[in-house]
Amino acid sequence: MDRRLKRGLEDLKNAGLLTDIGGDWNKIPADCTLKSDSRTVGPGDIFACVVGLHADGHRFIEQALKAGVSYLLIQRPEPGLPIPWIQVTDVRSAMGYLAAALNEEPSEKMKMFAVTGTQGKSTTSYMMRSILQNCGVKCGLLGTIVYDDGATVELADRTTPEGSEIQQFLKRMIDNGCQACSMECSSHGIVQGRLSGCVYDGAVFTNLTPEHLDFHGTMENYYEAKAALFRKYLKPGAAVAPNVASEYGRRLVAEFPKAMTWALESPARLQGTNVKLDIDGSEFDLLLDGRKMGRVRIPLSGRYNVENALGAAAVCLAEGCDERKVAEGLALMPQVPGRMERLNLDNGVRVIVDYAHTADSLKALLETLRPLTEGRLVSLFGHGGDRFAGHRPLLGRAAAQKADRIFVTMDNPRTEDPVKIAEQIVAGIKEVRADDCWSVELPRDAAIRKALDWCRRGDLLVLSGKGPEPYLEINGVKYPYSDQSVVEGWAVERGVKIR
Repeated sequence: MDRRLKRGLEDLKNAGLLTDIGGDWNKIPADCTLKSDSRTVGPGDIFACVVGLHADGHRFIEQALKAGVSYLLIQRPEPGLPIPWIQVTDVRSAMGYLAAALNEEPSEKMKMFAVTGTQGKSTTSYMMRSILQNCGVKCGLLGTIVYDDGATVELADRTTPEGSEIQQFLKRMIDNGCQACSMECSSHGIVQGRLSGCVYDGAVFTNLTPEHLDFHGTMENYYEAKAALFRKYLKPGAAVAPNVASEYGRRLVAEFPKAMTWALESPARLQGTNVKLDIDGSEFDLLLDGRKMGRVRIPLSGRYNVENALGAAAVCLAEGCDERKVAEGLALMPQVPGRMERLNLDNGVRVIVDYAHTADSLKALLETLRPLTEGRLVSLFGHGGDRFAGHRPLLGRAAAQKADRIFVTMDNPRTEDPVKIAEQIVAGIKEVRADDCWSVELPRDAAIRKALDWCRRGDLLVLSGKGPEPYLEINGVKYPYSDQSVVEGWAVERGVKIR
């Protein structure tokens, strides 16, 4: 039997996933690839029959066979299969283990760094990569915004890819000379076993606030999903870096007493103090075990971005990175797409594009920008359809408490009526404000154009919710779209330059 397959079967057995195996597996192609989309399989491939919320891969076995697929990974018995098969209790969890074996266990050959939490994952992952690269370590990236294998960059279609895709990306990183990977781990990805086959040298916990409760049900279930990253996927002696300003971070410390704790102006091994903010960035003192390491500046404004920097610094310091290189790496990091992304117009109006899509993140964003705004603070946002509807009035309240003017618009309404979503947001605004500070403009591009026309010199327009997303999802169709492109198009039409 092929040694890679033998290792994969051993891992599946040890994980309690292996049920049965059939057919001749003695010789498989060197380039054998595991895929879960029957439209992309071909000769030499393994088709993984994933059982999801909306589709069952077993229904597409015939299509995969017609495409010439050579092997099957199944979850239930399928009589009369003409090709070799492996049966497991959970195909989605099994994919990572099997793909890791087929790709020669890539996570064991590089430094793996993970970040999880409700907010801050993307920015923290970029910061970790910037630090590592400043330390001379070539680092790939997997997360919400892009997948970067060290040679090519592609837009991400989800925060944490399927397990088979993760292993293929990691193998590409190694082939392209990467020595490390900085990776976002979503709660969905952890619960669904997409991290199977990965082992991490360090992991950051940022925070936990109500989100995805339509999926997890309770905050306790949500926490358990995040905690599973630390319990199941860390290498022995791995660095654990929790934010102990969060009660959930303190719970992790109880399980991992040697953790490199961090917090903003709260007791922790790594602290950030004396924070100063301006529209272009943040400065703070970095203290390790009470000793001042130095004054650090990052090109992102906001106390929450200082927290992100602390998380990234904590895990890198725990892994032995040089203190000076850590501070330099934070200062040198590029602007993160859609995360406090600045578009300065030469008519005196500033635009911020940010992914903030929960009440907590919108409140933190507007609280940061309020004292930095010369004129009026203008907030434009919506809320995604088929998601936790209870967030909508909370978003309205958060904006009403801080913004001078509010434009309510759409944000991936999916199968819901965007008018009703907007009404739920407006209900929250009215709980706080009785004036006419708000208006509803549903086409998002039209809303942005209207807001830009309304703004004058000194005003700050905050476009939140979409961040770097390159689409609007309406009734199952993803239409090409970006907030940044709308601003750029408006600027060209009005003869305004973006600095």
